[in-house]
Amino acid sequence: MIKTVGIALCVLGLSSALAQTPPPENTGPNTTITRTVSGKMTFRTLSDGRIRGGEDFRLLVHPDGTRQIFISKDFKAVNAQQTMITRVDARFRPLETYASYWTREGFKGSIYVTVAGSELRAVAQGPKGRAEDARQVPDHISVVHHGEIMNGWYLWSDDANATAEQSAFVYNIIPAPRGDGQVAGIYHESKFSRLGPEKVTTPAGTFDAMKYRMTGVENLDLWVAGEDRLLVRQTDVKNDREYILTEINTK
Repeated sequence: MIKTVGIALCVLGLSSALAQTPPPENTGPNTTITRTVSGKMTFRTLSDGRIRGGEDFRLLVHPDGTRQIFISKDFKAVNAQQTMITRVDARFRPLETYASYWTREGFKGSIYVTVAGSELRAVAQGPKGRAEDARQVPDHISVVHHGEIMNGWYLWSDDANATAEQSAFVYNIIPAPRGDGQVAGIYHESKFSRLGPEKVTTPAGTFDAMKYRMTGVENLDLWVAGEDRLLVRQTDVKNDREYILTEINTK
């Protein structure tokens, strides 16, 4: 009898909970999003402005300062397509990243990377099957998936008072880095210098930007602007390449 009464009370409690009136639907702005930024970047040659490709992006800024960006990259010059999502903390330190890659040779796989404290974990899935990676990383870590608009995020550890070249540690996601036909991440150190403020005019407008120079495998000049550290222009003189912001909308 006691058991039967207990079951009946549980059912009544569950029914009562289910019968509660849900809160009214929100009719104003989404309170989980404090700012939305969307736009386009164009990839072109420096010498004659030939269009090589581009990317569309949408950035969400949340009340706790974290940011999440969605990028679709159409790199037609090399018959490549990339889809990328990254979430970072209020400092722009990476929390998680997803990326998938198509090249002229076909699908190279997808990869999911998380960073929790000093531990980085990656799981890649592609033509060669599943591959995992786990390693210890320093506080100044970035996960690079080659979404150009967020190249300024990779320099989040920038010391504004530094007068010499600085170091950044990156987990660099590359399609088929070892010629094995599958996406993977490579951990390495990258060098950059802070060259100072500079006003930059692009098809998307004029920006008060900070200019950086990266050296190493590639020598790049980057102009990064605003509280969201978005790339507004990047040049690679040696390879005749320019990445430039052509459209931006904030709400």
